[in-house]
Amino acid sequence: MADPSAPSKKAARVFDLNAMVAQARSGAQERSHVDWSNEIEKAKEENELRIAEMKLKADQAAKQMQKTTMNNAASNDDDDDDDFGPSISLATTSNADNEDEPSGDDDDDDEDDDNQNPSETTGGDADRLDDDEQPFFPVTHEVELKHGTKTVSCLTIDSKGERLISGGFDYELKMWDFHDMDKSIQSSRAISPCESHQLRSIEFSPASDMLVIASGNCQGKVISRDGRNVYECVRGDMYIIDMQKTKGHVATLNRACWNPKDFNEFMTCSDDGTVRLWSLVRRTEHVTCIKTKSEQGKKTAATTCTYNTYHTHVSQNEYLITAGCDDGSIQIWDRRRPFVNVTYMNRRAHENDTSITSLRWSHDGRNLASRATDHTIKLWDIRNFKQPLSEYKDLHNRFSMTDVTFSPDDRFLITGTSTQKKTDDNARDPTNVGAIYFFNRENLAQPEGQIQVSETASVIKTLWHPKLNQIMCTTSNGLIKIFYDPICSRQGALLFAHREERQKKANDYFINMNIINPHALPMYRQERIRNLSVIRKKNRQDPVKSKRPDLPISGAGSGGRIGVHGGTLSSYIVKNIALQKPPAQKEDSRAILLSYQEKCEKDPFWVAPAYKANQPTPIFASSTEDTHQKKDDDDDMGPLWKKQKT
Repeated sequence: MADPSAPSKKAARVFDLNAMVAQARSGAQERSHVDWSNEIEKAKEENELRIAEMKLKADQAAKQMQKTTMNNAASNDDDDDDDFGPSISLATTSNADNEDEPSGDDDDDDEDDDNQNPSETTGGDADRLDDDEQPFFPVTHEVELKHGTKTVSCLTIDSKGERLISGGFDYELKMWDFHDMDKSIQSSRAISPCESHQLRSIEFSPASDMLVIASGNCQGKVISRDGRNVYECVRGDMYIIDMQKTKGHVATLNRACWNPKDFNEFMTCSDDGTVRLWSLVRRTEHVTCIKTKSEQGKKTAATTCTYNTYHTHVSQNEYLITAGCDDGSIQIWDRRRPFVNVTYMNRRAHENDTSITSLRWSHDGRNLASRATDHTIKLWDIRNFKQPLSEYKDLHNRFSMTDVTFSPDDRFLITGTSTQKKTDDNARDPTNVGAIYFFNRENLAQPEGQIQVSETASVIKTLWHPKLNQIMCTTSNGLIKIFYDPICSRQGALLFAHREERQKKANDYFINMNIINPHALPMYRQERIRNLSVIRKKNRQDPVKSKRPDLPISGAGSGGRIGVHGGTLSSYIVKNIALQKPPAQKEDSRAILLSYQEKCEKDPFWVAPAYKANQPTPIFASSTEDTHQKKDDDDDMGPLWKKQKT
C-alpha cells in the first residue's frame, strides 16, 4: 500500500500540435484582416492636402520675393545681393499686371474661391503655372568660382549635390566641396589626372563613387571620388587600319559617359571614328567597338555620344546608343541587334561638315536634343527622325564641348552661347555675349528667357541639378557660375554663400626661419671625444685598423697584386715607346735621305758593287715622253686594208 504522505508524481502534459497551429493561423488572419482601401484613400487625401499647402506657400513666397527684388533694384539698397552680383528678374510665377488691374468680376470670383476646396485651388494654380504664366527660373542670385585663367571645358556634380568637379584646358581637375567652403570660395583639392593633356569630358558614375575622364589623350581614365586611379583604358595600335582589330582608341577622345544601369560600364568616342564600350570587369580590351561611317562609307569622327537616358526607371528607348559625328549626322544603334548596321540615322541632322557638340535624351526617353557648331539647337523624335520637331538658330557656338541640358521637370532646355570676335559691325550687338538661353520643350521657336553671364567670355557647359534646383555653367575665361534662388533652391551654394571665413589659428601659419649654423642641428652633431688613449687602445686591438699598409713590390706582381709600372715587357714598351712624346717639329724624311747621298756615292755598299763587273756604266730608261711618242707611231702603222670606223 502506498504511503499517502509520499510526494505524488507529476503527469506529463500533452500538447495538441494541430490545435495550436490552427489557433495561431486563425489569430494571424484576424490580425491581418485590415481594410487597406480605406487606409490608402486616407493617405492620398493627406498627401494631396500637404502638397496643396506647400504649393500655396511657394506661390506666396515667390510673390513676396518678386516684390522685394523689384523694390531693392529700384532703390539700390540691397546689400546682400551686392556680394554675389545683381539680381536678375528673368521670370516670375505670378502675373503682376493681373493683380494690379481691377476687374468687375472680383466679387463673384471671391465667392467662387470661398466655395472651392484647397485641393481644387491648388490644381488651378498648377494649371496656371503650366499653361499660361512664364516660368520661374532659379537665377535671382549668383556665386562665382575661380577655376583658373583658361577655358573650363568640363563640369559635373554628384547625385546628392555635395561635390562639384571642374576641369579645363589647364590640365587640372578641381574638387569643390560645398559643405567645407566659405566666402573665400577655395577648392578643396586640385589634381592633374592626365598630365599634360586637356580635359574634354568628366562625368560622375550613377553611384557617385567614380569619375570617368576623356582627355586629349587616346586613353580614357577612371578615378575614384577622391582622385585615386582605378582603371586606364588600353591604347590601340595606330598601325592597324581596321579599328575593329585593335583593342583601344588611337586618336583624341571627345566624350565619355557612364551606363545609367550597369555601373561597371562606360562609353567613349574618339576622332578615330569609333565608339567603344568598356567594362571595369574586363580590363584587357574594349567590350564592343562601333564604327561611325560617313555617307561615302568612310570613317568619320565621333564628336559626342550618350546612352538613352540618365534615369533607370524609363523603359522607352532604353537599349539605344546615340552618337553625333563631325559630318553633321546623328547615328543610333540598338543594343539588342548587331552593331554592324545603324538602327536610326539622319545624315542631314545638322549642316554638312559641322560637328555635333552635344546630344541629350529627355528624362522620359521620348525626345532627343542636339547642339552643333552650325549655331542651332534641335529637338528630335526618333519615330519621325527625318525632320526635327522644332529648332532655333542664331545661337553662336565655336566650342566642341558646348552642351544642351533638360530641366529637372523635363519642360525646358538650357544651352550656352559663344562670343564672336569683336568687329565694327558687331561691336554694339547685344547678342554677342556669353549667355544662357531657356527654351520650352514644346516649341523652340522663341526662347523663354535668357541670362547674360559674361560680355567677353563664352558659356560652354551648363548643368541644372534636380535636387539643388540650381543652374551651373562654365566660361572660357576660367570661371564657374552658380545661379540659385534663396526660396526655391536647396543647399549647394546656399551652404557657403553667407558662411564667414574660418579664423586662422597660430598653428596655421608657417614661419620660414633662417638657419645660421646648419651643423648645430642634431642630424649633423658628432659625439665629443673624451679620452683619446682609450680610443687608441681599442683601435690597436682592431685587426683592420691596426694593420700595417703593404709595402710596394718591384718587378712582376704576385699574390693578386699588380706590379709596379714597367715591371713587365708590355709595361716597359708602353713606358718607353708608346708613351714617348713626339718631337716638337716633324722631321722631313726626304731631307734625311738626301743627307746620305754624298756618302753613298763615295763609298757604295749595297747596290753599286753588284753591277760593278758586268755593268760598270749605268743605263737608265728613256723618258716617258719618248715612250708615248713611240706608241703613237706604232698605232699609225696599222694594216691598210682595215676599214676605219666612222
